[in-house]
Amino acid sequence: MDLTRTGGPPLPRPPHAPSEAPETRALDSAGLAAAPPVTADPASWGWRGRLRRATFGVIKPKPSHAETRHRLAEVAVRQYIGGARLIMVANPKGGSRKTTTALMLGHVFATLRGGSTVVWDNNEARGTLAERAEITTPATTVTHLLAAFERLIGPAGSAGDMSHYLRTQPSRAEILAADADAGRRGQIGSAETGRIGLLLSRYYRLTVMDTGTNPRSGAWQWAAHQADVLVVPITCDPDVVQLAAWMLDTLSAIGRADLAAAAVTVISPSATAPDPRVRSRVLEYFSARTAVVVEVPFDPQLAGGAPVVFDRTSQASRRAWVAAAAAVADRLAARERTRPDQMPTSPGTGPLQQESAQQPVATQAGTEPRGAEASVTELPARRAKAQ
Repeated sequence: MDLTRTGGPPLPRPPHAPSEAPETRALDSAGLAAAPPVTADPASWGWRGRLRRATFGVIKPKPSHAETRHRLAEVAVRQYIGGARLIMVANPKGGSRKTTTALMLGHVFATLRGGSTVVWDNNEARGTLAERAEITTPATTVTHLLAAFERLIGPAGSAGDMSHYLRTQPSRAEILAADADAGRRGQIGSAETGRIGLLLSRYYRLTVMDTGTNPRSGAWQWAAHQADVLVVPITCDPDVVQLAAWMLDTLSAIGRADLAAAAVTVISPSATAPDPRVRSRVLEYFSARTAVVVEVPFDPQLAGGAPVVFDRTSQASRRAWVAAAAAVADRLAARERTRPDQMPTSPGTGPLQQESAQQPVATQAGTEPRGAEASVTELPARRAKAQ
């Protein structure tokens, strides 16, 4: 992952005596003072950061290449994405690290973007997202939220009322749990999923969806047609890879070839180290079929199915997940969305019809609308290379 291909090297600040006037800041296109780039700040990591702190800032080494990449990744996560967006995390194979991926992306987005991020367990039957969360209260699930749909969608609905159905994490990410009632015989279908999606898009700017394992279910099909970006979590295990490839074929068959081609693949470590030739083939295949491939390292905090405490994850793990979130943010920013003031109005259009009209139209395979401004990290230059 090279996040610096489109950015120049950090520019050192010229030294000056305290009595001198402060250096003039660059002006943006509007003639206003622009903030210096994050790459211009002195190093904080490693020996460079220790040297700066030991000399009380007298010596200011430049950041290393790795620190520069991480700073640019954080900028990418915070970039403007426009509107309420839906991230679909999907792989039909259980054990593909789907729930872990959805949870970690939610933590990163909420931490760096300042909240307004919800992670939704859209398993049509019984999901495990709530069990992986650090905060497990309140005990409400999607079924309780559906029972309050009319009130929450109406003018009397409020964010305070919505909080009864979500579990706020220390990272400020919100968790919406799947139905946990063993005696319930019905399942969440496409209609119910649509109502939940409409509610979440009203109260949150970013929704990360942890899907079920049945691509033929109504909940999964709704997500596939409405998602703005797809995240494909895999390991290098053959069965996980094969089902992920089949899912990409399925998306193309139902008219979402654009979603598959613009997907972000996140490779988590397998239980045993894969054969280097297998890993090379996996990287080559998903680099060709999806927009970008990101590998994340092993982290004991994420292994074993125990609740995830985000603050206890390793630095290497968090930095890798920031890179993954940056790739997702780039994909979101690349998809054009129409502002409400630019939408044509028609009499008698209700909220459900308006939400449907705002969804992006599927494009041909391998194509994707671009925003007016390129992303700060330019994903096409960051395709993973097989080693």
